[in-house]
Amino acid sequence: MELNNLKDSLTTLKYGEIATVAMIDRGAYSEIEESIEAETKDDSKVDSGVFKELAAIVKDKDEDLVVVGRSDIDRALTAEDFAHFIGQMTKEKHIVLVECLYLGTTEIKGFLNALKEQGLLENSKLILLDLPQLEYMMLRDSLAGQFKL
Repeated sequence: MELNNLKDSLTTLKYGEIATVAMIDRGAYSEIEESIEAETKDDSKVDSGVFKELAAIVKDKDEDLVVVGRSDIDRALTAEDFAHFIGQMTKEKHIVLVECLYLGTTEIKGFLNALKEQGLLENSKLILLDLPQLEYMMLRDSLAGQFKL
């Protein structure tokens, strides 16, 4: 996804597509404290709040906005969590932001598969935020043929 013009990137993303936004100014295994410290010192880092605000602005009245992430960073997402997020998708179309910083590959794959099984992927604009390069490569390889990342 083109970060220079986030609003245009969100509006031109097609339903059924998955956009990835790589981690910015962080290494794949940076410490949480270092990330928080870097965020407060460096205003050039794009945080998920910017995407949430823009998505809320560009979404149509027949779209809902769902933000997927852990409520507790020490507790992995489960099938019940996936069902909760999917339950929030009540409108015809969806903008889905997946906050990947604390999610593992299995959680991301599980959510993508849950969307696909429910038939919601083709009506969703899906954005994987803060996806570490290592996670991206693992997802791309393990989901080849099922999803286009």
